[in-house]
Amino acid sequence: MSRIRIQTPSRLHFGLLAWGPQSPRQFGGVGLMVEAPSLVLSAESARQWRAEGPLAGRALEVATGIASRLSADGIDVPPCHVRIERAPAEHVGLGVGTQLSLAVARALFAVSELPDPSVEELSALTGRGQRSGIGLHGFAHGGLIVDGGRRRPESAPPLLVRVGFPRDWAVLVIQPLGSPGLHGSDELRAFAGLPPIADRVTERLCRLVLLGLLPAVQERDLESFGVALTELQQQVGQCFATAQGGIYARPELAAIVADLRAQGLHGVGQSSWGPTLYAFSTRPPDERRRILEQTRTRFGLPADALLWTSASSVGSRLEPID
Repeated sequence: MSRIRIQTPSRLHFGLLAWGPQSPRQFGGVGLMVEAPSLVLSAESARQWRAEGPLAGRALEVATGIASRLSADGIDVPPCHVRIERAPAEHVGLGVGTQLSLAVARALFAVSELPDPSVEELSALTGRGQRSGIGLHGFAHGGLIVDGGRRRPESAPPLLVRVGFPRDWAVLVIQPLGSPGLHGSDELRAFAGLPPIADRVTERLCRLVLLGLLPAVQERDLESFGVALTELQQQVGQCFATAQGGIYARPELAAIVADLRAQGLHGVGQSSWGPTLYAFSTRPPDERRRILEQTRTRFGLPADALLWTSASSVGSRLEPID
């Protein structure tokens, strides 16, 4: 294909399950891929490497790095022009860096007429999935994802479960203004300073996933799903409290969470390091619009900081451009 376009979902990370020297598998986790906000990029062969649009510099660095690694293996990748047509904000808990890197890698393979890369190839080429496998496997499959954590530093977290999410469970995504979540070297330092998660807490988190979230989704029981997710968020937030100053990334997020729960939304929580928040509902569209407006007004949020979306059922989508 000479010109292609890729659209990727965003990732909501509900929580990690284990870390510390006593854990035979590091991290593990559960999360959901959502249709919006989405990342869209196009790519085509060019005389020299170029990138434009939001996150262009990062996309170009990823593309040339992948080309260099493939060249070392004897695989020739011609220069490409990558255009980022739409991208969410970075470092807000939506896994944008992972989705961008994986999308650029898949685009280069398509434009170079190479076979579609596997998840393991994508992870090795981009260095993504070092802690969480949710965005990695969600890019390929969409849905509700549970990954099994890393047994060795060089291995990608295996996909344990991929469950289709009910289409009638609307997902509220809120991106409050303010400082981004921890990332890069700050994130590495935070993990280095976190106390190991106790075995009893990991056991509780795993029980919440295996006997709470997953059966609730299979049985289309949103209330039970919300109860399990709320407890999981509380437990995980307490494990991260020393790094982020509390259960949530910023004190004002707790007020928004409490208000959404008071409005009857389910499973309200913070994605990864935040500040993005999420909640779930089966209410009709007019009631969802009222919740959106009421929340925006009450907390002084801009209109584009809140949106209702749905789970992504397929992950990334690639199509040729005529």
